[in-house]
Amino acid sequence: MFDKTELNKFYRYCFILVDNEADAYDLLQTALEKYLRSPPNQDSAKKYYMRTIIRNQFIDQYRSSQKFAVEIFDENIVTSISDGVASLEEIAINEDEAHTIWNLLDSSEREIMYLWAIQGFTTAEVAKYLDIPKGTIVSKVSRLRKRIISQISSNIEYGAA
Repeated sequence: MFDKTELNKFYRYCFILVDNEADAYDLLQTALEKYLRSPPNQDSAKKYYMRTIIRNQFIDQYRSSQKFAVEIFDENIVTSISDGVASLEEIAINEDEAHTIWNLLDSSEREIMYLWAIQGFTTAEVAKYLDIPKGTIVSKVSRLRKRIISQISSNIEYGAA
C-alpha cells in the first residue's frame, strides 16, 4: 500500500493541519481506514487520493469544532507574489524563529505553506489541490511573506533572535 517514507509524509501533512502529535496520528489513522475501505482503482492516484481524504477528514473534524478558520477574500484583487519583498528562500530563519512564526499561522496558512514552500507545489497546483482560486493563494502567500519578514525584523530589532 504505502511505504514508510510515504506514511511519514502523510503524517507530516496531518501534523501541519492540526499542529498536535496525537491529533495528527488520529487524523492519519482515520484517513487510512477510509482509504482501505475504498482504495482508488489506479495506483498512480493513490497519494493524491490519500491527501484528499486527510484534508477532507480534517475539515470535517475541525470545522465542526470551529478550529478551522474560514477567511473571506475578494477574488477580484490581483496581487503579485514578487512585490518587492524578498523570497522565503532568501530569508535565513533559525529554528526558534521558525517555531515562533509557525505558531502565528492558522491551519489554513500552515497548509498553504506546507504545500507551497515544503512540498514545492506551484501556486497554481496549490490552488487546484485546495480548490481555491489561484489569486487567493497568491494573495495569501504574499501576506504570509510580509508577516514572516515583519516577525523576523521585530525579533532582530528587539534582540529576540
